[in-house]
Amino acid sequence: MMQIAFGSGLFYATPLMDAYGNAISAPTPILLGIMQEASVDLSFDSKELFGSEQFAVDAARGQGKLTGKAKSAQISLLQWNQLVFGQTLTTGQVLVHHSTEPTAVPAGATITVEPPAGGTLSGDLGVRGAGAIPYVRVLSAPIAGQYTFDAATGEYAFAAADVAKSVFIDYRYTVATGKSLSVKNLPMGDMPVFQGELVLKYKGKTVYVRVPNFVSNKLGIATKQDDYTIPDFEFTGYADEFGEVCYWSANE
Repeated sequence: MMQIAFGSGLFYATPLMDAYGNAISAPTPILLGIMQEASVDLSFDSKELFGSEQFAVDAARGQGKLTGKAKSAQISLLQWNQLVFGQTLTTGQVLVHHSTEPTAVPAGATITVEPPAGGTLSGDLGVRGAGAIPYVRVLSAPIAGQYTFDAATGEYAFAAADVAKSVFIDYRYTVATGKSLSVKNLPMGDMPVFQGELVLKYKGKTVYVRVPNFVSNKLGIATKQDDYTIPDFEFTGYADEFGEVCYWSANE
């Protein structure tokens, strides 16, 4: 039976170099999780020689280009950093409290928020009143429809005129778990390099493609109202020091 392929396959990315040009001494291969689709594309410029007639008398291949794409539903900051940014991950995560339950402004006209899970308050994200009308933040002496925020204590203060009214308070806080990445503005040409391997298995036969050097040129994260978020990557390949651009193997 002839060899064919079905499904999205497997895509492994092995980091080789960080964005600062440092070789990864013990590279950890990453499997892009919940693969949706992947591609490796080869294209070439075509140069044609014309005389006085309408059609070319010869044609030759010019510059070649190798690109790749992958869509993977798994969200992994480690994966994104090694493929796209190549910078330094730190411990800790930013979380957001988005209020969906109203809180009545008490008699003292102040509300002090306490982040859950032992989190540390890190910023105000606004107050909404009835009908999702936003309150306006001021420095002091709020009037109706205004509030102040004390970042040190987490205290929101309102006008006496707003006592007993329902408000929705959103804020940002940090926790010690998770990962964070502050992406720096590096010089042009500074980027991580990784090896990409695409594997397609179907009916006992395998197609394998390896590109020794890939650099990413796109990370896209698009949300939808009623569907999953599927991050997508695009990357460009180039030859290694031995002149190999890509390697293929198959049963036939």
